[in-house]
Amino acid sequence: MDRVMFVEMGMGVDLHGQDVTKAAVRAVRNAIERNSMPGMRALVGGDTSRMRVHVRLAVPADADRLDVEAVRAVFPYGQVTVEVGPGGMLAPSGIHLADKGDSSEMMYIVNAAIEVGT
Repeated sequence: MDRVMFVEMGMGVDLHGQDVTKAAVRAVRNAIERNSMPGMRALVGGDTSRMRVHVRLAVPADADRLDVEAVRAVFPYGQVTVEVGPGGMLAPSGIHLADKGDSSEMMYIVNAAIEVGT
């Protein structure tokens, strides 16, 4: 990316499904859903496919089960790249799983940092 014009962070949680993709999609939506970048169209000459989007995700577990295409699908425009690294958090949801003895159901918490530019 030559010029970063916008950086936003978000957090997403899957409370009960232990689904890293659901938490990642929520983190990305949290980062971008209240933003508008009308000036980006002018920067890319009206061609939003030239806009570049770089997504960094910090996932606590199950990175191999992350559906990167589902994360990309959140973005209506641009060339989207996704980088996945360790981070986020696993935390007990407060629900104990009867069929697994004393183990607790875990919340998956994913953090996202998104850069948009040209």
